[in-house]
Amino acid sequence: MSTLKQRKEDFVTGLNGGSITEINAVTSIALVTYVSWNLLKNSTFLQSKTPNVQYIIDFALNWVPLLLSITTYASDPYLLGFLIMIPCVSTFIYGRFTSSSKSSAKVHKRNNLTSQQFQLEKKPYITAYRGGMLILTAIAILAVDFPIFPRRFAKVETWGTSLMDLGVGSFVFSNGIVSSRALLRNSGLKDKPSFVRNVFNALKSGGALLFLGLMRLYFVKNLEYQEHVTEYGVHWNFFITLALLPPVLTLIDPLTRIIPRCFIATLISCIYEWLLLKDDQTLSFLILADRKGFFNANREGILSFLGYCSIFLWGQNTGFYLLGNKPTLNNLYKPSTQDVTTKPRKPSAWNRWTSVTPLTGLCIWSAIFILISQLVFQYHPYNASRRFANLPYTLWVITYNLLFLTGYCITDKIFDNSYETYKIAESLESINSNGLFLFLLANVSTGLVNMSMVTIDASPMVSLLVLLAYCLFIAVVSVFLYRRRIFIKI
Repeated sequence: MSTLKQRKEDFVTGLNGGSITEINAVTSIALVTYVSWNLLKNSTFLQSKTPNVQYIIDFALNWVPLLLSITTYASDPYLLGFLIMIPCVSTFIYGRFTSSSKSSAKVHKRNNLTSQQFQLEKKPYITAYRGGMLILTAIAILAVDFPIFPRRFAKVETWGTSLMDLGVGSFVFSNGIVSSRALLRNSGLKDKPSFVRNVFNALKSGGALLFLGLMRLYFVKNLEYQEHVTEYGVHWNFFITLALLPPVLTLIDPLTRIIPRCFIATLISCIYEWLLLKDDQTLSFLILADRKGFFNANREGILSFLGYCSIFLWGQNTGFYLLGNKPTLNNLYKPSTQDVTTKPRKPSAWNRWTSVTPLTGLCIWSAIFILISQLVFQYHPYNASRRFANLPYTLWVITYNLLFLTGYCITDKIFDNSYETYKIAESLESINSNGLFLFLLANVSTGLVNMSMVTIDASPMVSLLVLLAYCLFIAVVSVFLYRRRIFIKI
């Protein structure tokens, strides 16, 4: 009779994933809830409630549907989206009719973009995008241990696509967007931080995550907690990957003054893919070799790190044209705070085409990545592999995130959301404010739940109740920290 640990490991081993179309449909619930919240945010129904009641509605809209989308409604996300939209649309229409006599068009004073100085802005749609991704990630890392979570959504063994595989890459991509803020800030300084200073800061920020990764390794090895060796290796884990990304990529900073990050990311992906495909022996070694020696034992984590470097760099590239208050010179592919019109001469066609607004930049890169990813998926000999973070996987992750960011950006355009009218659901704002800390808390909570009950034998009702309680706990902690203005930087 197999041990409980072995049963739990078998529960998440040998999986083949599901279709990209289904993954898109399930994760689109996050975008549906953002649209729904925008329909409700200015309604008299929501404004008449106390802050705590408003947050209960917020939780019911931004946490519960995402939980249901990967459990009870996993096979019918379109129905779930319809059920979410109907009451929100009805409330919006009712509010329009009842307030028609008092309505007056609000005109937000906007300065001419060309006369503004460049500054970094908080964008509602970026908060919503990251918030939805963090919530879905937090739910999935515990839900995967319950039978109510479809096995096709769990991480695949080697080849294939799944919801959790996408979540790992999206987490790295979104961290790249966040890190681009510092790059943009530094690009506008006359006295830029030295290379040594940048490396030191990257090591300091990565050190905390490396410590967490080593602590996770210690507890997994000493508490008989289930582990999936082919995920990252014997000693490696996702915290170690996150920890090493900033310091390693800081080393290429001098090179980025000559070569844009997007070209470096492309070069890394192409060289890495060539190494994977140059002969059958490479893949045979990666999949079948024994675990003797540090490299062999952790080959998945070490080699997939190259793919995550590419994803992180593309996240940074995306932040260059998303985070500013106006288009800047060549922000489509490099960090820039320079106004396009500052030169005495008329800007060249290249400078005009590559100095873009967020929506234009998203549309350009989305179109390019859709075309390239379709060609690669059509002719590549293998499927996407999160295990090795190969070219199809990196293209899939980047394309997905660009397309969904485009959807969020369009939503803000429709509802006229901007920095001047910034208003976002508290659950999304609060989880963004302490994203990495809450991700750590979710991992610790997942471990405690797994050690306190046999998750793989839980009934659907018990599973849903435990997951709901877990979601409520993470949500309450995030709001408590946010309301007390406590921001824990890791």
